[in-house]
Amino acid sequence: MEQERLIDKQKGVLVAISGGADSVVLLHYLVSNGYYCIAAHCNFHLRGEESDRDEQFVRQFCDELSVPLHVAHFETKQYAENHKLSIEMAARELRYGWFFKIMEQEQLPCVAVAHHSDDAVETFLLNLVRGTGIRGLTGMKPKQGRVVRPLLGYSRQDIELYCRAHKLKYVTDSTNLSDAYTRNRLRHNVVPQLKAINPSFLSTMRGNMAHLDQIFALFDAQVKQFAKRAVVEVDGQTLIAMEHLKSLPMPEPFLFELLFVKGFNSDAIRKMARCVEEERWGRIFFSPKHRAIVDRYNIVVTTRDKEVENREFDIERDQLEVFSPIHISLRLFEKTDDFQFSRDANWAHLNADKLYYPLTLRRWRNGDVFRPLGMKGFKKLSDFFVDQKMSRAEKENIWVLESGGEIVWIVGHRIDDRFKVVDNCKEVLEMKLISSQLSNNKENI
Repeated sequence: MEQERLIDKQKGVLVAISGGADSVVLLHYLVSNGYYCIAAHCNFHLRGEESDRDEQFVRQFCDELSVPLHVAHFETKQYAENHKLSIEMAARELRYGWFFKIMEQEQLPCVAVAHHSDDAVETFLLNLVRGTGIRGLTGMKPKQGRVVRPLLGYSRQDIELYCRAHKLKYVTDSTNLSDAYTRNRLRHNVVPQLKAINPSFLSTMRGNMAHLDQIFALFDAQVKQFAKRAVVEVDGQTLIAMEHLKSLPMPEPFLFELLFVKGFNSDAIRKMARCVEEERWGRIFFSPKHRAIVDRYNIVVTTRDKEVENREFDIERDQLEVFSPIHISLRLFEKTDDFQFSRDANWAHLNADKLYYPLTLRRWRNGDVFRPLGMKGFKKLSDFFVDQKMSRAEKENIWVLESGGEIVWIVGHRIDDRFKVVDNCKEVLEMKLISSQLSNNKENI
């Protein structure tokens, strides 16, 4: 704690305590050495009576140490189901969200958790199996943001020795004995085999992770320098310049660092890097929340809103403005003799006499056809996009306006010739595209 300057004795610390040996030792050590502590215990209601037993033990232990205690009860399974998370991830979100609230309430600068060196090695092996790149192989840090890990330099064996020396009681989580969880399978089956090969396996791994941490620090500095010159944020899109990517001897590790945080897996990133190297443009890749298009000039990354992407949006006759899915203003007026339509692609002047309401805004689909302004025949939208030399990214962002099942306007590009303003029409619908970016507002206003 002194080497890493983890905790200020005067300002104090929130201590996460489960009742297990690790957290019992952490709280006991801090209190015994004069640190001001407030404890926090989570009852996740995952183990029936055992969860309540742990809570009761923690209450008694904190009373013995005269440490103030906060306790929270969570419906973890319901939260996991509602947010489509694993139980482990749900518990993590719940506890850290609650910890940060207590820290604000009690004006504490940090929360201490009882991870030790065995935990760090198990996390390394988990990340190695799952594939998280070099970042995931650097191990846990003594300090990450407002979370500190004072026991990270000590093993599970050290902690058990401390308990015996100070005659400390603790509770055992029965799920730690089960191989139902991946971490437990590593702990019970894999790590013992590695220790059999190398009795100093844990200390060797701590050294390996320290070296990897140093290597990653050098690489991370390079990635940040690359991002400064090659990555820009424009209208909610992340653009990674192809010119700079192609200048790299190995673009894949740089793409991994930039895109893994957006949910793209190793396989997708590897294929993107191959597209860059082989100049194969137009490929599109998906993560749960993002979409990446490998364009001639950029890799274009945008957020996905599946609900908006798949919906159709109605526009009524008396509507003056549309905010979702894109921003459009509308004006309906009587045609005069001196009327002139705009040639700006972001404006559409339509023969209102031929429109059927409600109008519909939707994404374009394969097989869509329309009659481009000035032409007598129909053209597939896909062919129109080729004629306009649109990139894959531009095509993916196209919206169309329909009336009675017929396409009226390729929004921001061309109206249909059948709906142009003619001499004998009585009313004109004027539409102006203000923004083609997806709105966060789910409803029309």
